[in-house]
Amino acid sequence: MLPLNPKPVKLTNAPVVAPADLLAGLTPDVAAALGRATAIAARRRLGLWLIGGAVRDLLRGAALDRDIDLAVEGDAVDLAAALAEALGGRVLASHRAFGTATLGIPRAAAGSGELTLDLAGTRAEEYPQPAALPVVRPSDIADDLRRRDFSVNAIAVELLADAGTLRAGILRDPFGGRADLAAGRLRLLHPYSFRDDPTRLLRGLRLASRLDLRPDEATAAQIADALTRGYLRMLSPERALGEICLALDEPRPDAVLALADAWGVTPQVVPGLAWSAALAERFTRRRATEAWSAGGAIRGEPETTGGDRLAASGWRLATIDAGLLCYDLGADQLAEIAARYPLPTPFARLLQEIPAARAVARRLNADLRPSQIDLLLRPLSAAGIRVLHCAEIGSAGQIAARYLGEIRPARAPLDGRDIQRLGIAPGPNIGRLLDGLRAAHLDGEVTTRAQAEVWVQAQICS
Repeated sequence: MLPLNPKPVKLTNAPVVAPADLLAGLTPDVAAALGRATAIAARRRLGLWLIGGAVRDLLRGAALDRDIDLAVEGDAVDLAAALAEALGGRVLASHRAFGTATLGIPRAAAGSGELTLDLAGTRAEEYPQPAALPVVRPSDIADDLRRRDFSVNAIAVELLADAGTLRAGILRDPFGGRADLAAGRLRLLHPYSFRDDPTRLLRGLRLASRLDLRPDEATAAQIADALTRGYLRMLSPERALGEICLALDEPRPDAVLALADAWGVTPQVVPGLAWSAALAERFTRRRATEAWSAGGAIRGEPETTGGDRLAASGWRLATIDAGLLCYDLGADQLAEIAARYPLPTPFARLLQEIPAARAVARRLNADLRPSQIDLLLRPLSAAGIRVLHCAEIGSAGQIAARYLGEIRPARAPLDGRDIQRLGIAPGPNIGRLLDGLRAAHLDGEVTTRAQAEVWVQAQICS
């Protein structure tokens, strides 16, 4: 039997909401978009179902205001195109072979971004071999729920449009997902689920961590068997990276790692990585400074690769989280991760910077002048410095925060063109003068334009 979830902060399961009240958890924007989508689907004689995580979150009383999963009894790709035209949105991704599409719809409030709808045609599927992509065929909602991984993901509610008003129809829960959700239980639906698709093991890990679910006895045995058989090692690097990215998108990536260690998953995904109390403290500091170090969370469509997710507009905060997770790894272990996974450039660069960031941290102290701090930290990216800030206790972390907030943005009174106008020909001397002028400015020796011109003239004459 697997050990209990050892995450640092216990999450409590919310009471399960009654089906009649299910759609009350939709924000006005989401309710309006789904109402129009349902009406358009009905005109095309297509059944539309809210499914999976969206229903599960509504049942828990959580507000639903971001990515929405919809099952379409019919052609989801064509419906997505029709919805994009009717709702002024855009198709972000489309995969006809799998019958899936992702749609972005503008929200009512200007500047509030897009609402993402993930549409998938209801289907049955077969796996020709372990860890391979499935062979799919269109089917109905019953088969679609039957093919899913965990009982808490196999719940769907029919969406109906009544005179332009969205309402809930039938709630389908053929495998007792609502009862499992209320009991805090993670339960697989099929005995060969992990063999067919090992990503389900990582998905179950995220669910268990986020919702404080415990595997039942049969599921615990299947997890142990899947790890013994090494199914996770059969995944392509792209698919494994995609799941890692989704773990970084969790509210508590460190809690996911703690549970991954307890289950024995970590060595098969990122060898050398392990949860520790120090790592948990780093994430506490990161959350405390989230507004300062923000860049958003990862968003990605189910069919996109891990690299696509990290390269999306919200990769920055996830990259910082990844840096915190990997901060204690040695150079060889970091290189192994970079060789194993197709990392996007910002993430790969951050992994390369971690050893240098640790070395710089040892040299940072309160006696350094601003120009000396600038010389040490300037070669690192902003993400690398933010990781250093959250990872290091004491003066090094504080200096990193001060550097990003005050020192790095500082600009000397003169730029390269100004120096040329003082009679300096283009060439290496310009760069050397700019570096010296910046140091003098940071240390308070030069504060005005006039002082800067005097300083440059003195350098020329010396």
